[in-house]
Order: sequence, then structure tokens, then C-alpha cells
Amino acid sequence: MPKISSLLLTLLITAFFATSLSLAGGYNRDAFGYLSYKPTTSVGFYTGTVCDYVNIDHLVSLKDAYESGAASWSTSKKKAFANDRFNHVPACSRVNSSKGSAGPHDFLRRSKDGRGLDYKILHWCDYVNRYQAVKIKYGLSFEDNHEQIFAACE
Repeated sequence: MPKISSLLLTLLITAFFATSLSLAGGYNRDAFGYLSYKPTTSVGFYTGTVCDYVNIDHLVSLKDAYESGAASWSTSKKKAFANDRFNHVPACSRVNSSKGSAGPHDFLRRSKDGRGLDYKILHWCDYVNRYQAVKIKYGLSFEDNHEQIFAACE
């Protein structure tokens, strides 16, 4: 019987588990068909500062959408959501990485967590109001959101 290199074995196991998770019906970013594009500015929406590296961020992340109603959407609706530029903002890559799939409450907490990546979010209510508008536009649930965040920006 031929020997399988440890690298090949690792790749096979990784592919098997990735496929298994995908087939199990959990969140899969690729299922949204997001088509990335280059930002037209180097200024981050959240911080208002020039970024070393800027990328496009989903105000309502794909994972947030999935967990608040998009799991049952058709492939075409997921793709429309992922590529809706009203839900996109330019973001400094470090801030975007820190935000991850967090909603407003956790994103605000992370911006002040004292772990060396502190940043000030400018125009907080502009972000919150657009986040809310995107969720309403797509009929997504606010179940895991903190009402006081939205109330503070009305």
C-alpha cells in the first residue's frame, strides 16, 4: 500500500471536514457569492482616518444575516444581499478584522476593549442607522441586537 504524506493527509482531512460542515447546512460565506471590488477611497468609514490598507466591509455581516434570517433564503437572494452596495462601506482592514461578524453592540465594545487595537468610531449613529436600514430592507431579525443601541440613535 502506498504511503500518504502527512501534508496530503492533512489536506484530505481538511477537505472532508469542510465539505461535511457545508453539507450539514451551517453558515458558509461562499454560499452568498460575494464579488469583492476595490474601494474608491483610502478613508475608513468607521474611523474617518486614512487606512494603510482598506477593504470593503458588510455593515450587516454575511454571518449576522445568516443567523438572523438569511439561512432560509434562495441562492439568488443571498447573492443580492452580499453584493448590495448599500450594505458596503470602506473599512481599514484592522478595524474590519476587529469587527468581524459582530453587530453594533459587540463592535462598540471591541473598539474600546483595551487590547491594543483601540480605535474611535466616528459617526456611530450613521453606522447604526444604516445597519438597521439594511436589516429592515431584507426582513432580518433584530433578536440578537441590543435595543438601547438603536434607541440612542433615533
